[in-house]
Order: sequence, then C-alpha cells, then structure tokens
Amino acid sequence: MSTSNVPDAPRREDFPPPPPRPERSPRTAAVPSVPAGPAADGPTGRPGATRRQGRRGRKRPPAWILLAAIAAVGLIIWGIAALAGVGRPASVEATAYAKGDCFADFDAAAGSGNRIPCTEPHSAQLVGVEKAADGEAYPGRDALEQRAGQLCKASDVKLPQDVSALKQRSAYPSEDGWKSGDHRMDCYIVSTNGNTLTASFLP
Repeated sequence: MSTSNVPDAPRREDFPPPPPRPERSPRTAAVPSVPAGPAADGPTGRPGATRRQGRRGRKRPPAWILLAAIAAVGLIIWGIAALAGVGRPASVEATAYAKGDCFADFDAAAGSGNRIPCTEPHSAQLVGVEKAADGEAYPGRDALEQRAGQLCKASDVKLPQDVSALKQRSAYPSEDGWKSGDHRMDCYIVSTNGNTLTASFLP
C-alpha cells in the first residue's frame, strides 16, 4: 500500500491579526419632500383616496335600464329552454294517429301517444288503419276485435328475421267511443323490450 505525506495544515497563530475596522456612521437616504397643494389640484398623497371619491360620486343607472337588462336575461333563458325542448316527442291524440307513425313509450290503451321519427328509438309503429263508415251501427266488441285482427294479418310489413321481441297489437273503439264518432281500428307492431326499434316496418 502506497502512502503520501500531507503537510500539516496552517495554524491560525501563523497569520497576523487583522487591522481594526473603522467606525461607520449610519447612512440615511434622502427622501424628497412632496410639496403640499390644494385638494382640488389632484391626489392628496393617500393611496386610493381619489378612487374612493370617484366611487362615491358615481350615479346609479336609471331603473328602466335595470328592467331592460332583467327582461333580456329572461328572454335568453326562455330561448335556451325552448331549444332544449327541440327533439322531444310530440304528444298527439290517438284519433290523429296515421299509418306509419312511430311512438316512444307506447301504450295502446292510452288516449294519446308520443310520436317521434321512426329513425329514433321507439317501441311501436302503427302499420294498419281501417275506418268503418260513419253510418254503420256499432257491431259489438267481438266483431270489432275480429276485424282488427284481420287488419293486422292483411298489413304489408317487412319484419326482421328475429321477431322474438315483437308482437302485434290491435286497437278498436268501445261502444261509447263508437257512438262519439270513433270508428277506426288500428294495428301496431310493438317491441317487448321498450324503445329499441330504430327503423320502419313499412316497405
């Protein structure tokens, strides 16, 4: 193993003492004096004094401006709400249904339905409509049920290969409805899985 000799480090006693430091007088920075002037000539020297005075002197807008602003905000909110309603299902009376109409959340027994485009998710489509003559006497429930069933069989529709989630539903008027002028019979194709249909069954 090789070693090297390192000379001893110098000792403090080997250096002469430093000379004493001269005394220093404290220094002060000269601050220029700000001449005092009349209050109307400008700021008084207090930060923000002029701005506070300006705020106190500001006039409030007239009441009609505030009312106009509130009305404008109300119109904007109304417009947004109206736009949000675009695309919602249109509720129509059952007597106004037309062949080919599609419905969301369909209920055949309801007096109205939510009609939507057939390209949007829906649960039923009206594929057949038959109207009896105005002067025809009420034929009875069984006869109307049979006629509505024949209407469904005669309707020309294009069905998918898998029809396990589909069923036909017919609708016809009650005796009171017949006497009130409702002489129509309807045939629907309905999904048993809710709003899962996205196309028309009519060719």
